[in-house]
Amino acid sequence: MNNNAYLLINPLKESSLDLANKIKELTSGKVVMAPNIAVAQLYLQQELYNAIFLTLQPDQDIQSLIYQLPSSIPIVVVSPIKELASIAYEYENIVDFMLYPSSEARVWRALNRAQYTPILSNTRIEDSYAFIRAEAQMLKFNFNEIEYFSAFGSYSKIHTKDGVLVINEPLDVLMNILPSGVFRRVHDAYLINIYKITAVDSKSFFVHDRDIPIGKSYQKSINFLFNVKAQFV
Repeated sequence: MNNNAYLLINPLKESSLDLANKIKELTSGKVVMAPNIAVAQLYLQQELYNAIFLTLQPDQDIQSLIYQLPSSIPIVVVSPIKELASIAYEYENIVDFMLYPSSEARVWRALNRAQYTPILSNTRIEDSYAFIRAEAQMLKFNFNEIEYFSAFGSYSKIHTKDGVLVINEPLDVLMNILPSGVFRRVHDAYLINIYKITAVDSKSFFVHDRDIPIGKSYQKSINFLFNVKAQFV
């Protein structure tokens, strides 16, 4: 497990160093501690983590916390309240529940579960459609129904003619798995269906009345794609 990184969120003061030290000793990996979800989201944007250790207290809304974290990273819930275990296991990316305090052997078991427990895929791509997870459901979207995707923290929003829905996949993942002949990243915050573009100018694409800005770092590839380079220089 060398060269790994682990994120501890909302750690109990008396347990944080103990758990961090155990993880370091067992993995020789890096341990980063975030005092809350907001700070954790900043860390998650800067580095990849093998697992998240999330401390829960009885007065916290577990659903709100889980939905603010990437669904592709395994989560180990840590709590001194054993009754929270039954709630925690309702979420698919929670791979283990660990009572505090925990022995070194118990931490090792949690690390192994995080490493080897498969996380249910959030997206399945077919020739002309995709099944994309929105909360607990896998929903089918035909490519010709999707107008664009927009960034939404660790998740994304899918925009169709029928409305907007939050999905469990970040834009970086969508960009790599959706067909590039249909969907193109045009901005850090937007992935667009090129067949839904109704107009274009030097700064934006338009999907009907929606203005989608063009990011500077994406301009060259977009100009080449649409053969309108002369308009943008």
